[in-house]
Amino acid sequence: MNNRRIWFRLGGVLAAAAVCTGGAAVVSDRAQEAKNVQRAFLGAMETQMQIGCYPSETDSPADLTERERTELQTAYTSRVEQYYTEENPCRKRYIALNEGILTAADPNVEYSESCGAADCRFDSVRLSADRMTAVVQAQIVVWDKRISGNPEQGFSVELPVNRDTITAIIKKENGAWKLDSIDSRTSLLAAVPANDEICRERYPTFQMARQAANSINDQTYIKEARFS
Repeated sequence: MNNRRIWFRLGGVLAAAAVCTGGAAVVSDRAQEAKNVQRAFLGAMETQMQIGCYPSETDSPADLTERERTELQTAYTSRVEQYYTEENPCRKRYIALNEGILTAADPNVEYSESCGAADCRFDSVRLSADRMTAVVQAQIVVWDKRISGNPEQGFSVELPVNRDTITAIIKKENGAWKLDSIDSRTSLLAAVPANDEICRERYPTFQMARQAANSINDQTYIKEARFS
């Protein structure tokens, strides 16, 4: 009600109650829509982080069966379609990138052991009058525990953490909020000092690098990047 004082005539108690109840419902409905927008935003960010993620004990997607690759690609495509509008160019690009990684035979490894959004601060969520478009301003911390390298040169563990300042346009498509466009500024944060030794090491096999990566607790690794 925009903090305006509302005056009622004598005898209008029931009408006043109806107005107040309706106003509260409108405010509650807008708050719920804002939460739905936030969930869609976070879903889109995590979907981006999951490009090319696949389970493997040997580092290569070539070891996946055709059925496994199909199932992984189908699941990822469904997730992209859930969080990105049809007009967003990232929709087709992410699906193609994911498929390319799953079908690659490149000996050079870029394997994500784990990743995600560690923290997010929403500065504002502005809904349009018709509640079909929202402008989100947010700061988000995303992280990745990654193994890179090849059998000839060895493998390394990388722990990138990015803090992104984002302005995003979220649109309602077929009744669901989806990311339509995004403007992002990224600042790269240093890895947690306690893990420097692990990151400096060159491991002769993927399995050894993975064992070293798994010795790092994800929550300990990313806690310093979270907002206070």
